[in-house]
Amino acid sequence: MPDVLSKAKTGPEEDPARFNRRRLVRWLAILTIGTLTMVACWQDPLYP
Repeated sequence: MPDVLSKAKTGPEEDPARFNRRRLVRWLAILTIGTLTMVACWQDPLYP
């Protein structure tokens, strides 16, 4: 039971699970696509 409750440690070659560049790029892509989708949905139609 103690090993279940103990804290998991990352290896020396692994970075800690913090904010990294890959996560930043992913979030920017999601926000950009979401913003463009909302603008496209809210846009007035081009026909009279």
